[in-house]
Amino acid sequence: METVIQYLLLALALASAQISLSESRLNEKRRDKTERRYHPRDYVEENICDIGDRESKVHCYCDNGEVAAAARADCWVFSGGLAETDPLWDLFHKQPNIQRLTFNVRFNGALNFVPLHVIRRLHNLHKLSITYATLNKIEKRTFSNLTTVKEIKLMKSEISELDFSAFANLPALVNLTVKENRVSEIQRDVFVDLPNLKYLDLTFNNISLTHDGCFEHLPLLSDLLLESNSISVLTRETFRGLANLTKLNLRANRLSMIGDLTFSELWNLNELLLDNNELKYLSERAFDGLSLLQKLSMTGNRLKSINEGLLEGVRGLELLDLRNNELEHFTYETLKPIHENLKVKTSVLYLSGNKLSCDCRLGWVSVLRNETRSEPLRLALEAVTCVPTADDRTVPEIPDKAPNDNILAEIDDDSDVFQQDANYDDSKPSAQSMVADQLTVVDIPADTLPCPQQLRNGEDSLMLSSKDKSYWRPSSSGRAVVSVVLVMSASVTVRLLHW
Repeated sequence: METVIQYLLLALALASAQISLSESRLNEKRRDKTERRYHPRDYVEENICDIGDRESKVHCYCDNGEVAAAARADCWVFSGGLAETDPLWDLFHKQPNIQRLTFNVRFNGALNFVPLHVIRRLHNLHKLSITYATLNKIEKRTFSNLTTVKEIKLMKSEISELDFSAFANLPALVNLTVKENRVSEIQRDVFVDLPNLKYLDLTFNNISLTHDGCFEHLPLLSDLLLESNSISVLTRETFRGLANLTKLNLRANRLSMIGDLTFSELWNLNELLLDNNELKYLSERAFDGLSLLQKLSMTGNRLKSINEGLLEGVRGLELLDLRNNELEHFTYETLKPIHENLKVKTSVLYLSGNKLSCDCRLGWVSVLRNETRSEPLRLALEAVTCVPTADDRTVPEIPDKAPNDNILAEIDDDSDVFQQDANYDDSKPSAQSMVADQLTVVDIPADTLPCPQQLRNGEDSLMLSSKDKSYWRPSSSGRAVVSVVLVMSASVTVRLLHW
């Protein structure tokens, strides 16, 4: 019996030893696998551009996978839990000559920091791009002392705050993009010690507040993009220090008015884009100081009128876009400061999509259409329409009579004024109903455009081109001659005269 017990104890001991040995071997295999995954420095040929493990959290595609040969690395982050101390970052050590580095995060929350411990070791880095990260806040001096970096792009990375000096001491930086994030405020001294920055893109954020002088440390900035934010107030101090700015994009904000001298610090501005805001009021001196401005675009606003002196400060303007506003009048006096510019081949003026009144204040449209050498401008002027008013001085009353009544019977059937066409369609709107629709300005003879009462005593001449005095002329009895041309088909034109 004692012998049996000894054998059993011996068997149990052997089994226990076997289990321990198996567990030890299993743990060793796991350690080997981990080391192979995260410590490829033991393998001479493996580096960040040549990761063989498919389960790796990061994969980089390089222009050259050889050690120390890559100039460009596009890295994809596939899973979460990637800490700053993760041994995977050591794989970058074998590619010290990378000039262009991109991180594209494919898993929400997989990258919630800027991997500076890697970036600072790349002494030849020129371009850095991070997309779809979760960065929240760019802390003070995050990117400082990256002396070779020329371009930084932080896009779609849930950035809500830029700390003081967040971008500081980047002597070579030319292009900075913080696009499609959640930034709500631009404080002073965020952008400092950036002596060569020329392009700043802050589009598609939530910016509602721009502190006075927030861009004043950017003396060479040429392009400032603030499109698709929530900016509602601008002052002269907003753009202080931007003497070399040539393009300012403020499209799709919440601006309702522009006050005096708002842009007067921008002496070299060439292009100003204010489309799709809520503009209702422009001060007469809103654009004073912009003597070099060539392009001004304000489509999709709520402008009902333009001060006659508004364009005095932008006499170099060659493109003016006022489409899709609520303008009721746009006179020659308003246009006069830039009238000669609009005759060159590259000029254009857009006015379609407004509610302009059909009166003599639009007489300049046809004249300019004939005088300009710009084909785009001719096409744009041919698209300008106007709305007849209800005033019987401006909209001739058209008698509701049959075609054989006196008003048409007086027209000779053989005359050029009225010729019946075989394709004439009786189902088309009557002349009376067409008056209520918008009319194309260039289709109305300039000398038939009626003048409101307040413009009849000599004031109307201000609306006319100095080269053509035939816009309106009084009849021998002192009453204005008024006529409206109604185009009823491609070949049927009826002129109805109202004396």
